Amino acid sequence: MPRVWKPVTAGIMSIIAGIIGIGGGAIIVLMGDFVSDSGGILGFEPLGVPTIILGIVAFTGGIFALRRRVWVMAVIGAISAIPCMPILGTLAIIFIALADQEFVSCSGVEAGGK
Repeated sequence: MPRVWKPVTAGIMSIIAGIIGIGGGAIIVLMGDFVSDSGGILGFEPLGVPTIILGIVAFTGGIFALRRRVWVMAVIGAISAIPCMPILGTLAIIFIALADQEFVSCSGVEAGGK
């Protein structure tokens, strides 16, 4: 089966969404600390840590998609990319689902089973 562009594109989209999630979560945490230290209320600070975690999972899933390994991990990464960047995450899920035959399972056998 020839290699197509879908897993690579999905991996790049997941990685970009993961980087945005990590950066955005860090900014939320830092700004929350700044606002609470200056006498303001504790705004969105609790949302920063989950956003960072989702960004890390999206980044990791993007790497799995680029390497065409462990389809489930690539799907989990694309799903985690949705809260970080909804459009990129949705497109990544679609492309990974369409290219599931290109992924190699943990045991080294292609996903198609042949």
